Amino acid sequence: MVGRIYRALTCTEYLEGKRHPAPALKLTLYNVIGEKILENLKVPIDTGYEGSIMLTTELYQAFQIAELPRTLWRNYRTLTGAITMRIARAIIEIDDMKFECFVESPLFGKGKLLIGRELLNRLTIIMHGERKQTCIGKLEASNNP
Repeated sequence: MVGRIYRALTCTEYLEGKRHPAPALKLTLYNVIGEKILENLKVPIDTGYEGSIMLTTELYQAFQIAELPRTLWRNYRTLTGAITMRIARAIIEIDDMKFECFVESPLFGKGKLLIGRELLNRLTIIMHGERKQTCIGKLEASNNP
């Protein structure tokens, strides 16, 4: 028998969407010198985005102090073609957890706010569609060997 029990620590209400509400997480972002750039901002989750956090071009400017060399910038293939993303180091705070992550913004274009799989894979997420909440979870019990 396989079973796990998770406890929801903190939850964020979904964001309103055009057709359906969007799962989101509330986060605070700091640049590497400790300046608070975004505080308690609800950011939508996009499991189709492979990176950590995508930012608008305007917001990304605050993180350029820790931008990685161009040889480490990422390229993503989309339906409209390849997109080159600038990438920088940042500090993220979610539910009293603080750790380093990457922020990205397109080299050309405006960008948008998204949380992607690279960040989600570091967290335990509970998506409760009926309540329209995304929660940070903690494994309480497991009978998996």
